[in-house]
Amino acid sequence: MIRSSILRELVLEAFRNSPETQYTRVVSDVTELAARNNVYPSEEECKEMRIDRRFYREGRLNPFDELKINEIIWDLIVERIITIGSDSSNQEWPWLRLTDFGTDVLNLRTPAYYDPEQYLIELESLAPQIDPVIKQYMAEGLRCFKQRLFFASGVMLGAAAEKAVLLLLKSIEDAVTNTQEKRKIAKLLENPRLPTIFEAVEKKLMTLSAGNIIPYSVHQGASTHLLSLFEMIRVQRNDAVHPHIGQFSKTKIFLGIQTIPAALEVLYRMIDWFSNNKI
Repeated sequence: MIRSSILRELVLEAFRNSPETQYTRVVSDVTELAARNNVYPSEEECKEMRIDRRFYREGRLNPFDELKINEIIWDLIVERIITIGSDSSNQEWPWLRLTDFGTDVLNLRTPAYYDPEQYLIELESLAPQIDPVIKQYMAEGLRCFKQRLFFASGVMLGAAAEKAVLLLLKSIEDAVTNTQEKRKIAKLLENPRLPTIFEAVEKKLMTLSAGNIIPYSVHQGASTHLLSLFEMIRVQRNDAVHPHIGQFSKTKIFLGIQTIPAALEVLYRMIDWFSNNKI
């Protein structure tokens, strides 16, 4: 079966394309999107789940997928993202439409990984100054994930996160006026160590925010988003290359894809502030 998280994204994409629709049209649109973007489980995964892959080979959804779509639609109704009825003439099931809240959700949600080009466009809208190297890593990571190359995807996303964090640290170095502190940061940039970098960045942000030096609007959510980037780096270094681990969690990679855009938005907001202020 196709994972619920992916099916939910496809259902939302169907409503993005057709805000007023009906149930059978949603199933049909999701079937087309799944085939177009090749999000079907592999032969090995189908064997593990003991499901027949012939449906996917024929470009169709498994009956279990269709049942899951029904559950997702009712979840979206409970969440007030969609509602029953399309207009005054079609007020009952199977007619469905996006609510005003649902429209806002679709406008704010993270772009889907299965459309790398659109993902990168929206990523640039969140972080217009994004480094081209980060953008290239993200593009490669997304394409690898789509092709089920999870090791390669994890390494690329981790590299993108690491590059971003190092850029933040460099912006802090440039903003620092204390010679001794500047030397310490420069040394850390020459020989990056993840725990030390995290500690240095966290300490600096806490000091600046406690002294009301850096505006709340700049550092808002910094800790949470930096943690998501450091987690991607940790996954890249440990899960991908450590000989005693040698495996990757698809869920970790998927979550990284969802969280990196917001993290980069916050990070570049701070980089911009450090680039225009001395501390």
